[in-house]
Amino acid sequence: MLCQHCNANPATTHIKRMVNGHAEEFHLCQNCARESGLFGGNGSPDFGFQLSDLFSGFLGSSVKQQPSTLAPTLRCGLCGASLHEIAKSSRVGCAKCYETFYAQLQPTLQRIHGSLEHSGKTPEDGNPQLRVRREREQALAELRAQIAQAVKDERYEEAAQLRDEIRRMEEGGDDDASES
Repeated sequence: MLCQHCNANPATTHIKRMVNGHAEEFHLCQNCARESGLFGGNGSPDFGFQLSDLFSGFLGSSVKQQPSTLAPTLRCGLCGASLHEIAKSSRVGCAKCYETFYAQLQPTLQRIHGSLEHSGKTPEDGNPQLRVRREREQALAELRAQIAQAVKDERYEEAAQLRDEIRRMEEGGDDDASES
């Protein structure tokens, strides 16, 4: 296929764009594509933004600025990455980076994932403290549902006992309080 612009060279750049639901296709040779401004100075496609800027866009404009030569740049103690480098590469250097840059990464992670707390699967033989915590949270949720039902059925004494049981559990009291 020949270039649609010069009709002399083979088309090596094929562009398809959607405008108001209508697809437009362009087939250009490398020279015509470069002249049209579709490529940046480094020869890579210029889409109006750099993909590496995507993460730094989430982190905010302050990260995009070059670090000041007067102020020391905060770096991860384990891998040596700076927040600027993380934003530029769109990759966190190591697990320690999450601790080092927690305050800066927290809003971004919240926006991307919708939560800062892991809610996925954990291994069955995982951390026993997590298992106990999960079981406790399930027991509390069950007690809250029982309170709601008791109030709905106008069993207020039972609801008060359940409320007291929840308070004991939340204050770190005996987990077996539900058996009394």
